[in-house]
Amino acid sequence: MTNVRWKMFNVRWVAAVAVCVAAVSTAVLAQQPPAPEGFIPMSEVTNREVLPAAPLVFYAYAFVWVALMGYLWVIWRRIGQVEQDLSAVTRRLNQGREGR
Repeated sequence: MTNVRWKMFNVRWVAAVAVCVAAVSTAVLAQQPPAPEGFIPMSEVTNREVLPAAPLVFYAYAFVWVALMGYLWVIWRRIGQVEQDLSAVTRRLNQGREGR
């Protein structure tokens, strides 16, 4: 019996939320200005989107790319050094086996 009451409470709650969402969305849509009729050329549009921080975004991306390339170069050099060390150890092991 309690489970049925809980389900009814949930149904009522969901219905109340749906009614509130519908009322708010209707109010918001009523406040919007009407859409212009027909085609409007871009030359007649007064507001243009301008990003005042565009140079900063460019420099940020450039910095990240330069840092990434530098990091990859350092890793590439370290891997080369590890390969040289590994070949030296392999040579020493092979010389030690031959000396026995």
